[in-house]
Formats: sequence, C-alpha cells, structure tokens
Amino acid sequence: IEPRARAAEARREPPVLREEIRHAEPLLPQAPVLTDGAPRRDQVEMMEELRSMRGLIEQRFGALAFMEKLQRQPRQAQLTQKLLGCGFSPSLVRKLVEGLPGGCDELAWAAGVLERNLATGERESPLEDVGGVYALVGPTGVGKTTSTAKLAAAFATRHGAANLGLITLDAYRVGAHEQLRTYGRILGVPVHTAHDRASLEDLLDLLSAKKMVLIDTAGMAQRDARTRELLDMLSHRSINKLLVVNAAAQGETIEEVLLAYGAAACRGIVLSKMDEAVKLAPALDALIRYKLKVLAVANGQRVPEDWHRLSANALVQRALRGGGSPAWRMDSADMNLVFAGVPTPAAGNPLHA
Repeated sequence: IEPRARAAEARREPPVLREEIRHAEPLLPQAPVLTDGAPRRDQVEMMEELRSMRGLIEQRFGALAFMEKLQRQPRQAQLTQKLLGCGFSPSLVRKLVEGLPGGCDELAWAAGVLERNLATGERESPLEDVGGVYALVGPTGVGKTTSTAKLAAAFATRHGAANLGLITLDAYRVGAHEQLRTYGRILGVPVHTAHDRASLEDLLDLLSAKKMVLIDTAGMAQRDARTRELLDMLSHRSINKLLVVNAAAQGETIEEVLLAYGAAACRGIVLSKMDEAVKLAPALDALIRYKLKVLAVANGQRVPEDWHRLSANALVQRALRGGGSPAWRMDSADMNLVFAGVPTPAAGNPLHA
C-alpha cells in the first residue's frame, strides 16, 4: 500500500479512548486545523459551543447531585435553608454544609465555623490607641466622612486634639470640606485640603509629629475610572487605607467594591450603616471569602457614640438572626431554584472548620 493510502486508512480509524484517558487528554478535541495552519471559523464556533455545553452539563449534574444529597440528609437541608434565608451566598453555604458532622446542633456548629473564619480586630489594640496615618476610602454615600469624625473624636477623647491631624481630599463633592471642617471645629482641630499627591505629601510632612492623621477621601463609585487615580494618590508608604463598606448593600455590590478598591492591600474594613442593614450576612459572606479583617463598625450617625469594635461572635450572631419581610424568605421549595443555577467557580474551600 502506498504511503498516501496508509495515511487515509489511519484517518478512518476511530480514536482509542483508553489512550486518551491514560494520557489525560481533554474529552473535547482541539479545533481542526487546515493545511495553512488557520482553523475555520465555523469549526472554531462549533468547538466553543461543545465546550460550553459540556460545562453546562457538568454544572447541572453537580447541582442535581447536591440536591439529591440534601434530600437524603434532612439536617443539611435545614441548615442550607436557614443560611440561605439569612443571606449567605449559595457558594459559601455549599462549602459549609458539606462539612457538617453528625451528632451536633447544626446551627451552633455553623456559627462556630463562621466565627473562626471571620477575622476581626477584637484582640488587637484599637486604632485610636495605635495611631498612625489612615485614609478612609470607599464608594459614595457609605459614611466615610462620618466614620472619619467618629475615629477622630475617639482619638481626641483619649489622647487630646493636639495630637490629631485632619486632611480632606474630597474636592469633587459640594459641601464636603464644610462637613469635615464642622467636625474639626467641634474638636478644635484644623482641617487641611490636599488637591494632588504633591500637596498631600507636603501635608504629611507638616503633620508628621502628630500621633494620628486621618485622611477623608472623595467618594467614587467602584466603576469610576478615577478610583484608580485616587488609590495611586494614596500609595504613600506611611498611609494605611481603611475601606469603608456599607453593611446594608447587596452582596454582589460589596464584592465589586472589595475588588475595585483593592481590599486585600488595605489595613482593614470598617462596616458602616449597621443600623440600616436588614441582613448582615451578605457583607460577612464577602469578608469571609476574601479573608478581610473587620476593625470597626458604625451603627448610627452619632459622633463618637456609634463607633464600636465587635467580636466575630457578635457579628455572626447578628447575621444569623436574619430578618426581612416574608416575601424575601426562602422555603424548601425555593431551594431547587437556587441550586439549579450555575454555581460560582471557586478555587478551593475558603472555610476551615
């Protein structure tokens, strides 16, 4: 047989699945390549559709397997319903429920795991005693200026206003300077304004003898292009960033804020508007998954009375109380709708029991 005929015969032979499994080759082949080295558009589109279909089938089977497991294990099902009703994400609930041991109170066990995974500054010295340079950052309307005033008042009460410096960068919002200056006049502390990085560094040198310097920043939405400019302006080595997170916001919104403001590089989190949050679980869920530390909470407008440090136990117990109207509560029939959706891909389990 001529070489050309032998090659044609080889192409007609079916693939050997055992070889593919042994070499861990992908179940879906790569897009065919023509003689000129460029895959045809229709072939590429077909392979992409097949890969998408394969992923969808795997996700659906995973959801069905999880629901079947819950039907066989009513304790896990009850815990899942409770946690979802409180506002925790399906992604975190799945990982939590999978580790539920036998012979224990499931809700108490879940609370203990959540507490161990929620980092707080409860055992550390409070910020007002540590001192340093802190810039409070975050989106518009989360309470940065009020939180700055609360922290400033707590510090001045303990160490005196003479050891405190106040700087504002908020040059975009009308009345922003006046709000912080009003607090400054009450405390007897002048408020300095920085318009760019050079003037900010000059002010930091001017206030270097102060035990604490607080920087109130412009409120920008997490999708605003100027957010990166603001973070670059605050990249001075002496500045510790405190990200102010609205505890009443949606979980997806909080997650966007954490990513946009580089929460992993911040000194910690300030949870604001605790008094407005119907459900605290979405905020705690995001902080647990991103392994962020809650340094302080603000639960009202009073300065400085509504500035606290709460333990992980207190925050988790507050989240497990849930709340909201009956229209938003989940019953057992609704769980199929949740877990039939596409699960969020996650790298590893963020929880440790």
